[in-house]
Amino acid sequence: MQRWKNIIFNLTVALNCMLLFLFLFESHLSIPPWLQVAGRMHPLVLHFPIVLLVGYAVMVLLVPARQTGAGDFQRVAGWLLLLTAFLSVVTAIMGLFLSREPGYDPDTLQWHQWGGILISIYTLLWYVFHHRINTRKPFTAFTAIIAFFIIVITGHLGAGITHGDNFLWAPVTPEKKQRVVSPEDAIVFADMVYPILETKCMTCHNSKKAKGELVMETRELLLKGGKNGKLWDSTEADLGLLLRRIHTPLEQKKHMPPKGKTQLTAEEMEVISAWIRRGADFDLKIASLPADDSLRLLAVKMLREAEIAEYDFEEPDAALVESLNTENRVVSLEALGSPALTVSFFNSRLFQSSQLTELEKVKKQIVTLDLAKMPLREEDIEVISHFENLRRLNLSFTGIRGTNLPALGRLKFLRTISLSGTGVTTPALEALKEIQGLITVYAWQVAASPDEIKAFSSRIPGIRFETGYNGDTTILKLNPPVFLNEEKFFTKVFPLQLKHYIQGTSIRYTTDGSEPDSLLSKTFGKKDSIHEEVLVRARAFKPGWISSDPVEMYFYKTTYTPDTVIYRQPADSSFPDENSQSLIDRIEGGTNYKSGSWVAFRKNRMECVLHFAEPVPASSVTLSSMVDIGKYIMPAEKIEIWGGEDPQQLRMLSRVKPEQPGQYMPFYLKAFTCHFKTTKLSYLKIIVLPVQRLPNWHKGKGEKGWFFIDEVLVN
Repeated sequence: MQRWKNIIFNLTVALNCMLLFLFLFESHLSIPPWLQVAGRMHPLVLHFPIVLLVGYAVMVLLVPARQTGAGDFQRVAGWLLLLTAFLSVVTAIMGLFLSREPGYDPDTLQWHQWGGILISIYTLLWYVFHHRINTRKPFTAFTAIIAFFIIVITGHLGAGITHGDNFLWAPVTPEKKQRVVSPEDAIVFADMVYPILETKCMTCHNSKKAKGELVMETRELLLKGGKNGKLWDSTEADLGLLLRRIHTPLEQKKHMPPKGKTQLTAEEMEVISAWIRRGADFDLKIASLPADDSLRLLAVKMLREAEIAEYDFEEPDAALVESLNTENRVVSLEALGSPALTVSFFNSRLFQSSQLTELEKVKKQIVTLDLAKMPLREEDIEVISHFENLRRLNLSFTGIRGTNLPALGRLKFLRTISLSGTGVTTPALEALKEIQGLITVYAWQVAASPDEIKAFSSRIPGIRFETGYNGDTTILKLNPPVFLNEEKFFTKVFPLQLKHYIQGTSIRYTTDGSEPDSLLSKTFGKKDSIHEEVLVRARAFKPGWISSDPVEMYFYKTTYTPDTVIYRQPADSSFPDENSQSLIDRIEGGTNYKSGSWVAFRKNRMECVLHFAEPVPASSVTLSSMVDIGKYIMPAEKIEIWGGEDPQQLRMLSRVKPEQPGQYMPFYLKAFTCHFKTTKLSYLKIIVLPVQRLPNWHKGKGEKGWFFIDEVLVN
């Protein structure tokens, strides 16, 4: 045993010498792949010396002094400490190999390395002198305390590198709360995109651990990208690297976040995607988006949910709320399931200050108070200041001058205040600095000029002042026309219905897939009709205005509706047809492939039989599909249509090989129509083969493609 102890001791000394040498000449090291594997075992091995060292220290501290000199104890303790010293130097060398990989903060890494080397040398020296140290408990305790201190500091630095800043102390430090902001005041990047990146991406892409040389902590670093290039490109079909990695299948190495990490939800992916599609504008406001915009609707849902989750007060008594409703005051719950109240006054002639005092019965629950155009007095502000959970306050056109605004400093949750159309001056606005959570102040048409407010707001950058908009010299862009046709599936000729809400606007449209222009495209008229399957694209034009973006709608003709659908091959479990009705329910799947109306195939080919209770004379079958190349959703590789009156004797009616795209293209809906000689059918079998190998230019080359379908139309 003594021989093995000498061997391990000498090896430990030699490895410590090697460790110091490697560290001093680290910049000249080139680590081969097999040593990189050894380096990546550093997080696994480092636990052994820590446990052994702590175990040894506890053992020598707890055992009475008279027993520490016993032969058996000395042998066990000596072996324990020697193994600790040996494993410490092995761990440190592995960590040195791992540190040569890119993506770590050099400053933190260097201190972590020094800590690892210090632990290695310290444990070796402790072993050399442990006979002398263990003779006196104070020496043993002092040596152990120093060891604990070095381990905690070094471990803290290592945890910061791998798990993010302050990982060790996070449970006992105050939690950093994401600011809660209303949709009306939210900025898309700051309040929706950045929190997603911060929680799902920055543990690996921060200034201390920059995997792929990518740091995501600031706007500038996000725009810079990493070693693989920029994160987004709104001109690309798949919008660039960030979304490409997010949508890569989870089992692939390039998928982000990596397997095992918390994944992005569908809502979070949609937020990032929608923001990039709009040009990745860091200053884009939710309020500037159209009311029916998908990103705005998503923001309202997510931010309202976040705000409701922050409420820590009880729900008011329903009878009390009902009693507070009068002929000029409406008190109601902010949302279903929320304990918060919204209060609005709407008849200025009936308003009295006592009506505000009456609201003190529910002062904890009021989060929104609208007093616009009410004859408010300055002293009424004092009453409002007792509504302790107030988030939004509208004092527009109330005639106040703001002398009592300092009282609002008590409202620590106030986020938005509207003072538009009041006599509030710049000095009165100074009081707003005392409202800690204030985000937005609406101050157009106030006694202070926009220039004065601009100068004032520069001194308090945490508050955004809205002073109105002057568009006298701006050429405005028309919003797109609106399709009034609710049904996209038709059986007979029906009128095309388009409308624009700005008078004097002309609508031009095409049916051949081309972009509408102001010269050659057909002008929409009330007598225009749809009589065949067609894609209608329309734009609005008006002299002196910028023409609108195009809007499009696909109209599908359907003459015969099958009674049942039988699948011979099951659809993918993520996109099933649970009721066997999706293909014949005449409900369009839309642009969201997760809407629940799409049926998808990848591993299996699509093979289904459609049955008609009464035979029908059919001459074509149309498959309504989608193509989203970046998400591996491609046109079918082959489509076969079989039919007849006897299910055992069906014959092939048509075979189509759709043209495959040769490059990335934007998402689009695509209808594949198979024509054949008019045939009397009771049974119709459809066979669709998804793309078996994606082309070489595709990021998923060699993999199988998806085929998505939402409707089968028989004519």
